[in-house]
Amino acid sequence: MILIQKIKSQFISLFFGIFTVCLTSTAEAASRITFNLIPFGQFQIKVADLEAFVATGAKTPELDYYLRRLDSEQLEQLPTLLTTPLDLHPLAIANFSNSQIGAITIANFAKGIRVRQNRNGFYALRGAIIAAAFDESQLTILNLLRHYPLETIDLDLALLNQYFQQANRLTQNRQEIKRTWFDSESATALSEDSHKGHSAPQDLGLYTWQKRTLQYDNPRRPQKGLFDLYQPNIDRPVPLIAISHGIASNRQTFAYLGQHFASHGFAVAVVEHSEISLDKFDRFLAGKAAFPDGQNLINNPLDISSVLDRLESEPNLDLERVGVVGQSFGGYTALALSGGKLFADQTAAECQTENFDRVLLNLSSLAQCTFNQLGQSSVQLRDPRIKAAIAINPMGGLFGKRGINSVETPTMIISGTHDPIMPAVDEQIEPFVWLDPSLEKYLVLIEPGTHFSFLQEGLGVLPVPDTDVGPRPVYAYPVLKALGTSFFQLHLAQQLEYQVYLQEDRAVQLNSDAFKLAIIRSLAESELEQFP
Repeated sequence: MILIQKIKSQFISLFFGIFTVCLTSTAEAASRITFNLIPFGQFQIKVADLEAFVATGAKTPELDYYLRRLDSEQLEQLPTLLTTPLDLHPLAIANFSNSQIGAITIANFAKGIRVRQNRNGFYALRGAIIAAAFDESQLTILNLLRHYPLETIDLDLALLNQYFQQANRLTQNRQEIKRTWFDSESATALSEDSHKGHSAPQDLGLYTWQKRTLQYDNPRRPQKGLFDLYQPNIDRPVPLIAISHGIASNRQTFAYLGQHFASHGFAVAVVEHSEISLDKFDRFLAGKAAFPDGQNLINNPLDISSVLDRLESEPNLDLERVGVVGQSFGGYTALALSGGKLFADQTAAECQTENFDRVLLNLSSLAQCTFNQLGQSSVQLRDPRIKAAIAINPMGGLFGKRGINSVETPTMIISGTHDPIMPAVDEQIEPFVWLDPSLEKYLVLIEPGTHFSFLQEGLGVLPVPDTDVGPRPVYAYPVLKALGTSFFQLHLAQQLEYQVYLQEDRAVQLNSDAFKLAIIRSLAESELEQFP
């Protein structure tokens, strides 16, 4: 999801970065930008005035009227904002713009731009993006204006303002999470014999293991995929854990977790999903591959099932006791394999480019639109071999209340409080509440966890700023090791003594200088009312 978030952020800068006071939203047109402020009437900004300001600092009286509403820091940053390129290969930008999810993304941003006969400005915007990307000046806000094919853009400020409101809501939700679960702490000391007879769950276990790289065959994929099998040196059938990565990752992303689980007596299959892998995105960014399509909503869970089919012939694996761990898109995969059901939006109002009531504000909405376009009313991808699931930063909102309620296995949802890509309330806290109350379920909040807090350091296609990564992920690894080991020892290996590590009052014992935890076992739907 890194690429989508980066492009999304660039579009937000495109439309909103110039003026931040009095809703001076500023998407830009070829020669002028017009917008209405009711009841004051129509206003406009000339693109030539912006170009002169960037080049020489000159301010016309018309432009100065708006610039005076910026503070000194915003005014200083404006030329950089207008001229900083989106540093991606032009073919990658073109491929994304023409992909299923790219087209939906642009069309929904363009709902706030009206062109002839009050229609969505999708085609004009997409054309300008592609043309600017191939220009020697690259895709910048100012260069996009030069390539915009129409003389005037009319902005719908009320619609575009939904992005401001969404950003404010995320900030308020983050503050409410902190106030509710992190402002006060209490701890219960572990008794000295709490892990008597076994190693502490965050420490390396007692077993050595062997690693093999094997192939699996998902018949819906054009070629076979790879997975690494970590098998402990135990001469008896042991439970299996499958690990599913997110977009722009690979099977090295969670190798550290696979090794840890194996040391505690689990066999582990760390799966690579070729169509969303690091290698795929590397080729996409180089303009050599298409952007992943909506079929991965179905194919990724089937990859895991295909791996389990492949392992039926391997010795010392108990495939009646299988757990799954997934992060981001892999978190969605884990929930789908556990029974989460996809339903098409019958009205599909959000996805219609001519519906100007709202724009898509999260990745679950985008994924819902891509699923709608697959032409299936519902899809059930549950694999009955899956007996327990951990979903990290999952795209849980995609299932909706009806779909997530179909999950049938013990489930742990891990959420980063500072994750703007998969925001905690929409994608994890609400889905946790909607899970069947009879399930063994756990919500783990990590503060200030981000979308990248559990990923292997040093991997990734796009450079992510340190501010987006948050505290170094290496400080979060012990948290995931302890939670995952305890959860699967309890729910796969039926080792009841590990239950103590999952109690709500024990979360603080995994706190560090970098991260704090809250473990929540139940949450009433009425408690969601505290979030805006």
